[in-house]
Amino acid sequence: MRNKIDNKYFYWGLTFFAVIAASIILFFTFYRWQQIVDFILYLFKVFSPILYGLLLAYVLSPLLSFLEAKVFAKLGRKIFKKERKKVQRFSRIMSISVSAIILFLIIFGIINYIIPELFKSINIIIANVPDYLTNGKNWIVSKFSSQPDVQEVILNNYNNVANYVLDYINNSVLPSMNTVIKNLSIGIIGLLKLIVNVILSFIIAVYVLSSKEKFIAQAKKMMYAILNPYQSMIVLENIRYTHRVFGGFLYGKVIDSLIIGLICFIFMILFKMPYTILISVIIGITNIIPYFGPFIGAIPSILLILLVSPTKALTFLVFIFILQQFDGNILGPKILGSKTGLKSFWVLFAILIFGNLFGFIGMLFGVPLFAIIYAFVNGVCTRKLMAKNLPAETKEYINIDYIDPQTNKAVYYK
Repeated sequence: MRNKIDNKYFYWGLTFFAVIAASIILFFTFYRWQQIVDFILYLFKVFSPILYGLLLAYVLSPLLSFLEAKVFAKLGRKIFKKERKKVQRFSRIMSISVSAIILFLIIFGIINYIIPELFKSINIIIANVPDYLTNGKNWIVSKFSSQPDVQEVILNNYNNVANYVLDYINNSVLPSMNTVIKNLSIGIIGLLKLIVNVILSFIIAVYVLSSKEKFIAQAKKMMYAILNPYQSMIVLENIRYTHRVFGGFLYGKVIDSLIIGLICFIFMILFKMPYTILISVIIGITNIIPYFGPFIGAIPSILLILLVSPTKALTFLVFIFILQQFDGNILGPKILGSKTGLKSFWVLFAILIFGNLFGFIGMLFGVPLFAIIYAFVNGVCTRKLMAKNLPAETKEYINIDYIDPQTNKAVYYK
């Protein structure tokens, strides 16, 4: 009896201590918030090569698995016959090598072709802004020549807008571009650090990919040592679901957006549209964002073409409408299927919330992240309901008035 009383007071004291400690930590966190953020950023900077290497390994893993299973494993069996270890080693080394070559070719193409074209298009737009503004002014004068009062009001507002645009370009855009060019020119030490980090990240990615099964096994071993088998099963289920949703959505959206950007590029070449590379890149990148992406990309693209030719802008508008219908009803479902499992309302909810919190990056990754959170909360609720012998399906609660606390049976509306 004495031991039970002592244990009771011990647990009370332990709880009291935990509450006080948690309160102190919470106060310290708010009081030293900036220092904590700076420390986290410092840690991120220190571990950035490792983190980038793990991210690169995760991105390259599907390509590696495809090459290994579909190409080099078959080739290895023909070369080494039944020597299983040699086949595995050969297919892994060749798959990593080819994946690295493909990655370098993509990076080289972006640096050597796409980025210079983007800068060229932006410089052309900036250089031609005065001409565009003059053309707009001449159009207003010609259209409202018979209505001088209306013309004067419109021209006054137009001139204010034109002056604002020119001031913004001269005082903000051009100095920013000059600063970027200057930093690229003199930032040799920063560039060397970047090159070193890139090399280290690539080495780490290669090492992780070459022994990924071993790393996964070590992680499972540690998890089963810390948690019981049931908890470990729940953690594994959540990790697999996270990978399936996040990875599937990310890879699928990237492939989908690349195809959409390529179709846009071919169309613009055939119809001799202006700013071909720039607009194709805008359409491709913004297409990653569900629902809002097509509008975010289409509006500035149409405005850019409108500055050159209203007729071509109208043609491009019709094309974008057809392209998005094709993507939304045929291409997108074919590639993505239903990766997130979210209803339309929750997709919009995720884009709005994460977009407001984290900007463009939040809009890109908000949907798969919210799908993971949604699935985790749903899983916790399901397990708790099942432990109480209550129905876990949402549809079961539509017509329930209440659940009898004595019998745990549902009482429905009459």
